[in-house]
Amino acid sequence: MTHRDLRAGVTLIEMLVALSVFSMIGLASFTVLDTILRTDRQTGGRLEEYSDLDRAFRIFEADVLRAQPGLSLGEGWVKLTTAESQVIYQSQQEGLVRRIERPGMPAVAQQILLLPASASWRTLSEDSAAAVAPGVEMTLYPDGARSAAIRKLVPLAQNLPLPE
Repeated sequence: MTHRDLRAGVTLIEMLVALSVFSMIGLASFTVLDTILRTDRQTGGRLEEYSDLDRAFRIFEADVLRAQPGLSLGEGWVKLTTAESQVIYQSQQEGLVRRIERPGMPAVAQQILLLPASASWRTLSEDSAAAVAPGVEMTLYPDGARSAAIRKLVPLAQNLPLPE
């Protein structure tokens, strides 16, 4: 058996093994990085969608809490009347639209949620046995289909009557 000089360089086999190991480490790092970036994009989209839904609920709740004289419901719309304006929420072809009408001023329409989102509303009367206060339940369908729904119950002001 021959002895190798310790001052000599590395052999071709050692070099190939080192390159193979570094290649596998590089490939694994790229795969992990790609997975992290893809997950970040998906999560960012979901968070933005949930942020839009939360904003729609908060705007609706603020309008309900300001509504004084009246509230009326129809198929695909709800109208809240305050001392100075009427606020109408409606599921339309464009998505969920909030329309503000003030006397002597042009109506203002705001796009709250884009298609395919839609919404529905219903009133709940007081049920002392179930500890439920009278309120308006807003249901949002983010994908437009009735399969996925997110609901929020907004309690009515004490003096706001429920529609018949």
